[in-house]
Amino acid sequence: MKRRIAAVLLVVLMALSGCQSSGGAGAKKAVSIATAAMGGGYYSLGIGISEILKANIDNLDVTVEVTGGTVENPGLVNSGECDLGIANTDMAYFASIGEEPFDVASTNLAGWFGGAAGGVVHYCVLESSGISTIDDLVGKTIAVGPQGNSTSLFLRKVLETAGHGWNDITPSYMSFSEGMQALSDGKVDMAIASAYPPVSAVQELAATGKAYRILEFDDTFRATFLEMYPYYSEFVIPANSYDGQPNEIKTLSTENMTIVNKDLDEELVYQMTKAIFENLDTLKISATSAATMTLEGAPATGIELHPGAARYYREMGVLD
Repeated sequence: MKRRIAAVLLVVLMALSGCQSSGGAGAKKAVSIATAAMGGGYYSLGIGISEILKANIDNLDVTVEVTGGTVENPGLVNSGECDLGIANTDMAYFASIGEEPFDVASTNLAGWFGGAAGGVVHYCVLESSGISTIDDLVGKTIAVGPQGNSTSLFLRKVLETAGHGWNDITPSYMSFSEGMQALSDGKVDMAIASAYPPVSAVQELAATGKAYRILEFDDTFRATFLEMYPYYSEFVIPANSYDGQPNEIKTLSTENMTIVNKDLDEELVYQMTKAIFENLDTLKISATSAATMTLEGAPATGIELHPGAARYYREMGVLD
């Protein structure tokens, strides 16, 4: 009886475990996508991807999984708990080589497509603070984003590029929205938001009516930073993206991409890649995170492409 109960419990646990897909490698009829919290850009992109795959590949079931997001997803895909995932390009790269925040290298990751709308850096301060450069942040309290988010890791690199360290600031961990409220209330000196503009948290700051500034990275700093960390990119926030922001802002951005488990069948990945890029306009309608995607930019994932994706890109003439 005990053995029977244990067996039943095992089956129930397997059925309830998130991200598990049916079938073995090379014969899968179901795939799962690791995204992030509902309502976010990763989740909506995952939904859009799933709808296209189900509509264009016969007998394929696609499950969209709610996860912890960019830091958790590489591990889920690497272990095979999920077949596909969405992540910052830098996080996927760090995971592949075992660099902070990852303890060990995830050797079973492959790139699927790059070019999804990135995490555009918004470093917001009040005009009254007198802060205008990274050097001015020394000794200041900064709302660095929620615990586990990649924004604090990015800030570490920004500080190091400017010749400073993490101990030169006082970090305060809170959501982007909470950070902007704390900035408005004078509880922090700078608040960070990282997302494709317009970002609701920055809109909330602008709506307070307080004069604020989004810090700009000068040309020399950007060039130095991108030479050190080539998996990031430049971004210009257009003028008037927010109330009280009359000028464009030159800043930096993470990039987003999709990852797949290396063991996923080559033909299946080829068919999935084909389905996505033959229906890219549909994806852009259903997910704003897809607005920046192009076929030409898809192979730029920062990690080795899955053979099925690479085959499609070569056929389309966008990969040597």
